[in-house]
Amino acid sequence: MQKTILAAILSATIAGSGTCTAGTLEDELEAIKARLNAVEQQLKDQIRANEEKERRLAEQDREIADLRQSEVSSSGGGWFQSVELGGVVEIAAGYTDPATGDSASDIVVATAEIGIGAKINNWVTGEITLLYEEDDTDLKVDVAMISIADPKGPWIVSAGQQYVPFGTYETNLVSDPLTLEIGETRETAVLAGMDRNGLRGGVYIFNGDLEKDGDIAIGAFAGYRGDYEDAALTLNMGYISDIGNSDNLQQTIKENIDANSTDYEGEVPGATVDLTLTVGPFVLITEYTTATDSFHSNELEFNGKGAKPSALNVEAGYNFKLAGKDATVAIAYQETSEAVALGLPEMRVAAAFSVGVMENTTLSLEWAHDDDYSTADGGTGENGGNTVTGQIAVEF
Repeated sequence: MQKTILAAILSATIAGSGTCTAGTLEDELEAIKARLNAVEQQLKDQIRANEEKERRLAEQDREIADLRQSEVSSSGGGWFQSVELGGVVEIAAGYTDPATGDSASDIVVATAEIGIGAKINNWVTGEITLLYEEDDTDLKVDVAMISIADPKGPWIVSAGQQYVPFGTYETNLVSDPLTLEIGETRETAVLAGMDRNGLRGGVYIFNGDLEKDGDIAIGAFAGYRGDYEDAALTLNMGYISDIGNSDNLQQTIKENIDANSTDYEGEVPGATVDLTLTVGPFVLITEYTTATDSFHSNELEFNGKGAKPSALNVEAGYNFKLAGKDATVAIAYQETSEAVALGLPEMRVAAAFSVGVMENTTLSLEWAHDDDYSTADGGTGENGGNTVTGQIAVEF
């Protein structure tokens, strides 16, 4: 631009001054240079003024954005914008034909659950889950906890009522696996753990309902997940210092010690391990949960002595398309040991089929066959109990 101005000025000057002397020409050139320097300085001043104006505008924009964020946070709208709401409703119809006794059928609300999760800030989240199961009759707070996680690191701490990481109880069946009946534990606990690059682990503590005042139970867990080209592998292990605090065992033990007017002697440790392998459309699930010692006979009895309950689940599934809909078939073999006092069968085989008939809507059908413990072990000795269950589930 400056060269263009200079050329124009020079052309005009030379055109109109063909007869100028050398001195006059030099004077004219000096004047031209002075004018060019003045123009250049004006341009620089204008550029600096524009840059300063843009800087002030950007600073004002940042101040306005900060003010708006402050107003949102003070009004409570900040965290509310990060709230997630979800739920599931499962309606099941079942027909049972036991080896002895009369057959029965029923239609129940198997599950009605609603969960609320909120990201309070970059570090803190809160979660509340309400659960209704027709067998329990009452709506209850199933989960209520606060989690604090490093947004740039693998560490997390959670506190509140939660299902502690003792077993995963994965299944493609309609009914829960027998391993869940042995080990699932919901307690008000404090957990500290990490999760990075497929590796996870941690510890937790809680004061179970069976523990004496001041005593605590502890647990530890570790796991690995690897995703490969056409496969995925998940492995989890868990330890708990008192498996008697699991939901099902705790209820039975309480009833027994109340009936015998005795105290809970505890503590009986427990261990669990599970593996899930996915290769293309095929899924293999295996899980084993066990007490590592025996309870006292007045707490949980088996064959005249203290029981050492355990459970195994081995399940194979296949995912496919049916008329363009996602579908799954699964078969499972399950067994328990020394668990007759918990009302569990000694052996179960089951098969299930499920299909997503519409978005977030799944229709399932399951057949299960149970064999009871022998009479010598406190069971009925009967084999051949069959149950057929149909279920429709909606998630939102």
